Amino acid sequence: MPHILHVRECTEPTIGDPVTAEVFRYDPSRDPGPRMQHYVVPYRHSMSVFTMLREIYEHLDPTLAFRTQHCGIGICGTCHLRIGSEGKAVNSCKTMLKPGDHVIVKPYNEKKVIRDLVVDL
Repeated sequence: MPHILHVRECTEPTIGDPVTAEVFRYDPSRDPGPRMQHYVVPYRHSMSVFTMLREIYEHLDPTLAFRTQHCGIGICGTCHLRIGSEGKAVNSCKTMLKPGDHVIVKPYNEKKVIRDLVVDL
């Protein structure tokens, strides 16, 4: 049974300019092809790419699919994604953002997409 996250209000204050994100979206069972979706996310202290994805899911778009299970210290690899226009492979839990950053987020392997950022391991 999948873990369901409930939308909640975040009580942590925003700090600085929001982060803009372009996130890969694709459901092979429904979509004719992949697309990028734009989000503006309030920046919060010590925000990682993983934290940004959680903010998007919890406050902006509960349809976004990504692996929510992670170790938080960058060793398990379940949060592995490609970041930026060059597609650098990173662990999203250890990749920190700064206020006002613009980030492009894609799945680790676009050929194995199950849905959005979730790939067949």
